[in-house]
Amino acid sequence: MRTGPSDTLIAHKAISLADDLSGTEMRVAAAITDHFNRKTGQCDPSLDSIAKLLGVSRRTVIRAIGTLVEKGYFIKTRHGGNFHRNSYLPIWSRFRAKETKWKERRTAASRTFESAKVSPLQGQACQLAGDSDVTQTCSSNHLNETSVAPLLEKDTQARSEGVVRKGLSREASREGSYPIAKERFHVKSASSRIAAIDAAERRWTSALTKLYAPTPAVFAVLIDEIDDALRNAATALEMQKPGSGLHHVLDALRDHLPTTPTSSVLTALPIASSCDQATREPQT
Repeated sequence: MRTGPSDTLIAHKAISLADDLSGTEMRVAAAITDHFNRKTGQCDPSLDSIAKLLGVSRRTVIRAIGTLVEKGYFIKTRHGGNFHRNSYLPIWSRFRAKETKWKERRTAASRTFESAKVSPLQGQACQLAGDSDVTQTCSSNHLNETSVAPLLEKDTQARSEGVVRKGLSREASREGSYPIAKERFHVKSASSRIAAIDAAERRWTSALTKLYAPTPAVFAVLIDEIDDALRNAATALEMQKPGSGLHHVLDALRDHLPTTPTSSVLTALPIASSCDQATREPQT
């Protein structure tokens, strides 16, 4: 049977990958295959030639050839070659079967890398007795209890709240301990125009807070009576002339509260001098 280069290459490949041959047996099989003539089909290397080429003894070559014939890699014809040497016929079908088996193993190995990284163990067919609820793990955790995302979100929120509290604490130390007034008059700036309005409102509200610090009850009544319209008007006047915002608020409250106990307090306090002193505070 005529053979091609692919047959001898497959034979060498199968011999090198054979798992049932020793190292010496692989070398002897490769040496015999290398002596195969594809045109004439002749393959009759002498035992002495194989032993000399491989650097082993003649007896070692004889034992290796016996194993190769016994395992079906070659057919040996005694004295069938030139000069009554043994003739060898490689079993090409055996080599192809070895090569096909190797390809199947490679394909199966490559599929393991393409499949999902899951446990190869099969699950239980039914629920085991006496077990308890546990958290199942997966590649992407969907539970907030063990996910790191909520922790990062809480940490960021805590940091931002800490900065806000720090800023408010500094502002509170400058303006006094009147939470109702701070909640009513607190304005955050977003532009130069809003910043100017914020500064003007802060001036007259701070002056009002300082003026009525000795009478917290009266101060609480005043805060309740100051609506958005009065606050905006006082801020507009304060922007035009520092100190006029506080005067406007007090004048409006006197007109609005003529019969309440607050009006007597407003009349009794030295409004003019106190306003002038309050408005001489450093502007921010």
